[in-house]
Amino acid sequence: MPNKSVLIIGGGIAGCSSAYALAKRGVKVTLIEQHDGIATEASGNPQAMLYPRLSGGDSASQFALACYLFSLDLLAKLQLQADDFHACGMLQLGFNDRELARLQKVLAWPEAAKHLRLLNQDEASQQAGMALLHPALYFPHAAWLNPQALCQSLIAHGNITVKTSVKITRLLKKDGVFEVYAGDSCLEKSPTVVLANANQAQNLGLGLQLKIHAVRGQLSFVGVSPLSASLRTIVCSDGYLSPASQGRHSLGASFSQDGSAALDELDQQANLSKLNSYAKGLYGSLKNNLQGGRVSFRCSSADYFPLLGELLDHPAVSAQPPRPNAHAASLPWSEGLYVNLAHGSRGFTSAPYCGEILAGLICRENLAIDPAMLSRLNPNRFLLRQLGLKKLARNLPSVAASGMHASLG
Repeated sequence: MPNKSVLIIGGGIAGCSSAYALAKRGVKVTLIEQHDGIATEASGNPQAMLYPRLSGGDSASQFALACYLFSLDLLAKLQLQADDFHACGMLQLGFNDRELARLQKVLAWPEAAKHLRLLNQDEASQQAGMALLHPALYFPHAAWLNPQALCQSLIAHGNITVKTSVKITRLLKKDGVFEVYAGDSCLEKSPTVVLANANQAQNLGLGLQLKIHAVRGQLSFVGVSPLSASLRTIVCSDGYLSPASQGRHSLGASFSQDGSAALDELDQQANLSKLNSYAKGLYGSLKNNLQGGRVSFRCSSADYFPLLGELLDHPAVSAQPPRPNAHAASLPWSEGLYVNLAHGSRGFTSAPYCGEILAGLICRENLAIDPAMLSRLNPNRFLLRQLGLKKLARNLPSVAASGMHASLG
């Protein structure tokens, strides 16, 4: 695809995944990141856990499983070093009656059952390498990975140019081309722009109504004990514990609306105390081993699905709402403006899959995704629902994906 170009704002996992998916299609990509390096905010934890949160055959579970399988396949192709990726498996514990019921529901879903199995308490303990108090679903291919290493691998492509330490403050569109500003200076121009800058996407003067918000997450680091050194898998209850890497475990993570970036001792203790509910011996061996932590702010949507696809001109739609039966091609599109946002706490599972879908949308490919699922991800869904246009929101993705209006410049 010669003479094609896209500008991506945001160098976390969503931006790097989008850049990679476009670059491998022959698209020239410029990736802009405000910090000195990529993967520094919510994508900057030392370990990321790759596993799906499933509840059965509902749409959220279908999406989570598709993302998980895609990411596993991608990681196999990228071949990260052993220190940066470990397919250690994951035990999802049935630590109360509600969780046990969920696990049974997942197990009854034939599509998921291909990729997991139920272990009783003794079997789960044997798999973990230490005594656990509950049965568990075992995901043998689940993994932890080094986010920085993954993002660097994704952008190591000849079609990708990375520009760091660039703070974008505004977007304008003139004569079909987006102008990207830092203060009063126009830094870049491109016919196609992808917003992958999480919570900052709605601060670029575009009047977007995305219904995204920041969720504070605090990760705790604990030093390895003689007992914890034998942990072989990720263990997940209402939090998670990773196997040791570089002399410590990752334990977390908290969820709150607090805006503080400082470590909170109560959150540290809350993360640690979750161990006591499923591995009392492990808790006893680690409770005095806290070695700090890390706070970051995830970007999440009101319905917990990511926002993915091309944007409408939100101010124009709000000022003059379309008819409920309006054809998608007649709507006021911000042609060439796309988003890949709001992956919450599952970015390293969901963002690569969404980056692939996004590249297909931009390149006007036939998408291998159910239109109903694409509508769940439609970035205009909250605005259209607010205007009472639920049917239009449901029908929008398949029409927009067919290439009836904008094309890649």
